[in-house]
Amino acid sequence: MNIFLDCTRGISGDMTLAALGHLGVEIPRFAAILADAGIDCRLESWQENRAAGPGWRVEVSWDEAQPLRHPADLAAVFQRLGMSARARERALSVLNALTAAEAYAHDIPSEEVHFHEVGAIDTLVDIAGVCWALEELRAVAVTASPLPWFSGVVECAHGLVPLPAPATAFLMRGKPVFPVPEREELVTPTGAALVHALATAFADGPTGRVRAVGTGYGSRPSSTGLRAWLMEPETAKCMGGGLELVTQLETHLDHLTGEEAGAALTALAETDETLDVLWLTGIGKKNRPLSLLRVLCRPEHADFVCNAILRHTHSLGVRRQCLERVTLPRKATSLECAGEKLAAKSYVLEGREYARGEADALNAHARGRNLGMPALRFASDGDKFL
Repeated sequence: MNIFLDCTRGISGDMTLAALGHLGVEIPRFAAILADAGIDCRLESWQENRAAGPGWRVEVSWDEAQPLRHPADLAAVFQRLGMSARARERALSVLNALTAAEAYAHDIPSEEVHFHEVGAIDTLVDIAGVCWALEELRAVAVTASPLPWFSGVVECAHGLVPLPAPATAFLMRGKPVFPVPEREELVTPTGAALVHALATAFADGPTGRVRAVGTGYGSRPSSTGLRAWLMEPETAKCMGGGLELVTQLETHLDHLTGEEAGAALTALAETDETLDVLWLTGIGKKNRPLSLLRVLCRPEHADFVCNAILRHTHSLGVRRQCLERVTLPRKATSLECAGEKLAAKSYVLEGREYARGEADALNAHARGRNLGMPALRFASDGDKFL
């Protein structure tokens, strides 16, 4: 499943969590996860009806005064939460984006950032809750609409701040935007961080088969909300093929020896969860020879393969993308070569079936006849595949 976020009327953390709750995610279950991790707060959700139709509201409250929390404090809480590795990784990505934006806004190092304006508990619950909810919905990819560019001012601890707030403006860089007349905050820093870290593409509307729509309202009395569409990708046809989603992971490496690089490639290629491995060489910064390692896998195996890359390369970071690929219908079969049946793969292209021998089977057969593999292709008629 994919998620399309219609942000044309704005986006915030609580609106996003509420919209995903309206799609069917059980918010009380996440409240229990927070309690198990020792987070002393209340997470309430209820249905609300405004001009945009029925939707959900989510509100976080607490009794005790909350301390200023730094990014490392929130990251430590994410590690304690009982959610999947993918949800935790997404949450950390959102937190890192928000931290970088707040550091820019206050002109301070990232480690000195603390969340007083965006609210430490609010921020924690919104980020972790959204990423947990995406996993509950089995959302492989998130697409967002262009963001509204609004104006005005907002009062915070440092006085009057122009809108979009500096942290929000920082995160909106590189995103498609359009001007609106509103002079109020439509996109919050947390909302912008969610889009920045989670959206892999931007579009004017969803594509595929609509399975559900959820509307999330925020604490402000705006009649419109954030709508989230749960989409099932259509199986597209291209030269008789079908469309599927894959995850591409890549990293630049300039610190491995030849032996270490060879061992890493071997380990990744032999991993069942890996679809393909590519190694390209080039020149990087400081004129250092480097290599690009690119690995394809299915989205549900992305965490496992990412960890394998880190384990075998000790890279300090791996980039992830969700991509579409067209695949031809295929199945396992066999071919006859010189009286022997060899493992092969058959596929259909433009309504016609073809077959290709598996490389390992061809290589073993050629070695058994004391030949090189090309000899099986250029043999006499009696030795050709039948």
